[in-house]
Amino acid sequence: MVGVLVLALVVRLIILLSGAVTFHSDEAIVGLMARHITQGQPIPIFFYGQSYMGSLDALFVALSFKLFGESVASIRLIQTLLYLAFVATTMLIAWRLTADRRVLLGAGLLVAVASPTLVVYTTASLGGYNELLVIGNLLLLAGWELSQQPRAWRWWLAIGALTGLGWWTHGLIATYTLPVALIALWALLKHKSLPQVAAAFVAFMLCSAPWWVYNLTHDWETLRFLLGGFGGVANPAHMPIPDKLIGLGFIGWPGLVGARYSWQSTLWTPLGWAVLIVWIAILVPSLLRALRTPDQRGERYMWGMVAGFTAIFILSSFGADATGRYLLPLVAPLSILLAAQLRGRLGTVVLATLLVWQLVSVGNAVANQPPGLTPQFDPITDIPNTDDDRVLAFLQREGLTRGYATYWVAYRLAFLSHEQVTLSPLLPYKADLSIAGPERYPPYTEAAQRADQIALVTAKHPALDAAIEAGLRKLGINNWQREQIGDYVIYYRFPPSVTPHALGFDY
Repeated sequence: MVGVLVLALVVRLIILLSGAVTFHSDEAIVGLMARHITQGQPIPIFFYGQSYMGSLDALFVALSFKLFGESVASIRLIQTLLYLAFVATTMLIAWRLTADRRVLLGAGLLVAVASPTLVVYTTASLGGYNELLVIGNLLLLAGWELSQQPRAWRWWLAIGALTGLGWWTHGLIATYTLPVALIALWALLKHKSLPQVAAAFVAFMLCSAPWWVYNLTHDWETLRFLLGGFGGVANPAHMPIPDKLIGLGFIGWPGLVGARYSWQSTLWTPLGWAVLIVWIAILVPSLLRALRTPDQRGERYMWGMVAGFTAIFILSSFGADATGRYLLPLVAPLSILLAAQLRGRLGTVVLATLLVWQLVSVGNAVANQPPGLTPQFDPITDIPNTDDDRVLAFLQREGLTRGYATYWVAYRLAFLSHEQVTLSPLLPYKADLSIAGPERYPPYTEAAQRADQIALVTAKHPALDAAIEAGLRKLGINNWQREQIGDYVIYYRFPPSVTPHALGFDY
C-alpha cells in the first residue's frame, strides 16, 4: 500500500508541476469561500450561489490557507491529500473483500496511475468530489464490516455518521448508500438491531445537521434546486431515460475508463475502442459469476454499488450530464472488480497494458497545452492561466478594479488578486450569448454598481466582443478604449452606467 501511495503522489506532483490543469472559476469559488471563512465571515452551508454540495471542501481549504497561505497550491494540496486517501481506501476495500494482495495491488494501481477523467476531478476542486469519494469508500467499508459483525455498534454509528456527512457534502452519496442499506436491512431483520438503527439515525442527523437546518429555514430549497434542473439552468429531470443510458454507455463510461477524453466531443480512437473492449471483456464474466455464485459476496457487493449507481443516475437530474464528474463513484468498485479478474501472467500483462495506456493518455494531455487536462467542455470557456497576472496588473494600474466579466473570468481573477479586482459575472459566456452568470457572490455586482469607473472583461469570445462594441455604439459611446492581453479583451473609459443590461444582455 505504501508503495502504491508513493507512486500516486509522484504522478500527482508531476501533473501539478506541469501546470496542465487550468485554475478556473468553480475552483476559485472554493478558494474565495475558504478566504472568507479565514476572515471570520459566517461559514456558508453550501457552495456559493447554489443550495446543494456542502462547504466541507472550503473548510478544509480554509485550514490549508491558515497553515500555508492563500494560493492555488494550497487548494490543490488539500485535493492531493484527499486523493491519496481515496487511493488508500480503495485498496482497503479490495483487501477486506478479497483478502488477496494481488487484488489490493491491482485496484490501487488503477486509481494511482489514474485515467484522465479521474486526474482532472481529483486535482482541481469543484467543491466536494474528492470528499465524496473518500466518504463513500469509508461508507462501503463500514457496510462490509457490518455484514461481518451485524451487532457491532461502531459500524452502525459509522454508517450513520458517514451517510449524514455525505448527505450534506454531495447528493451522490445516495449511490453508495443503497448497497449499504441492504446490508443494514438484513442485519435489522435477522438480528433485531433496533437500538443500533436508532443510534445510526441519531449519528446521521447530527452529521447532516447543516443540510436540515438550511432546508427547514429555506422552504426545502435543496430539493427544489435539484429537482428543478440545477437552479433552472437546464431541466434534466425531463430528459428521457434512453437518452441518459446512451450518455452513460457511450460518453460517460468510456471517459471514466480512459477510452476517451471527457472534455472532447469525439468519442474515441481505435486504441480507445480496444481499451473499452478489454474492460468489457473482463467485467462481463465478473458480473455473470457474481449473479451465478452466491459465495462471491465481495463481487456482489461491488456490483450492487454499480447497479444502485446506474439506477440513481438514470432516474435523477444527475443523468443529464454523463461527461465525467458525476460518474466518479464508479471508479473504486470497477477498479476492484477488474483487479479481481486479473490473475496469472496474462492478468499481469493486461493490467500493465491498461496502466501504460492511462499514463500515456495523461501524458499526451499534459504535453498538449492548451487545453491540457481540463474540466471545461466548451473551448470558449477553457481559458489558459498564462495571461492572468498581466491582466490583473493592467486592471490595477488603470484603477479598473470593478466591473463586469463572464463567469469563467470573474471569479478566478477575484481569487488570484486576493479580491483586489472583483468583477460581476453578468456578461454571457455561451457562444450564442444566451447565458450570463451564475452570480455566485452578489457583493461583486453590488460593488460594480457603486463604482465610479468600470471595465468589461472578456476572454476567447469574439461574438461577445462584437456584441459589446455594437452595444457601445448604439448607446452613442465612441471614445471607449480597448486593450487586448493574450486571450483577454478589456473595454474601459466609458460611463459606469454601461452595464450588461444597458448593452442588451439579459440575465
